[in-house]
Amino acid sequence: MNEKILEKIKKCLRLAKSSNENEAAAAMRQAQKLMRLHGIEHGYVVAAEGVEAHNVSAGSNKKPSAHVGMLAHMVCRAFGVDVIWSTTQLFGQRESRLEFYGMDSAPEVAGYAFEVLLRKLKRDRTRYMATLNKRLKRTTKTRRGDLYAQAWVQAVEKQITAYERSEEEKAAAQVYRKQRWPEAGETACRDNTKGTRRHDYDAARQGYRDGEKVDFHRGVNGSRQAALEHGGQA
Repeated sequence: MNEKILEKIKKCLRLAKSSNENEAAAAMRQAQKLMRLHGIEHGYVVAAEGVEAHNVSAGSNKKPSAHVGMLAHMVCRAFGVDVIWSTTQLFGQRESRLEFYGMDSAPEVAGYAFEVLLRKLKRDRTRYMATLNKRLKRTTKTRRGDLYAQAWVQAVEKQITAYERSEEEKAAAQVYRKQRWPEAGETACRDNTKGTRRHDYDAARQGYRDGEKVDFHRGVNGSRQAALEHGGQA
């Protein structure tokens, strides 16, 4: 989407509200002409006025693990936003990123909350894996680490109250996604927990216990402050 074209259309639509009938009619004709020429729906222009996006790193150059996906969707429910995954190439390095999108400053706050919680989850997972027997196979350690992380997210999620979006907010987000990422589908996360055995469930139990110690709301408040400092509105 060409942002300059979008801004021209927005400007024309604003002029179309003018009390001067001739000016308003001319502005509306110009807006409609630009939308037809560039294949832009009117609903997308309306959505773009209120929908914002915030891009953050997924913390890996691979397809995201299941617990990272769970964490992202938990944050989405808490703040009433949506998320889409993308992979970028920069200087030959591949990086997986997330883009939260929704109304006003919610995506920015959601992005900061995600980053805070992901850092905490990584630290706790690394600390837990350091307690495992060094003789275990790497696949076993990874499986247990991911079981730990998934249970951690499930425990933290118990603290959140899902944000109830209005039908207008949902519709705006759908139009925004359709126009900006028309070919995008759901991202399949990596599930490293296949082949789980009885002894592996100790990892999940420990992850849940550690997740219960996390103060989700404290992380949210810190994220809101970060958003304010970066020009957002809490």
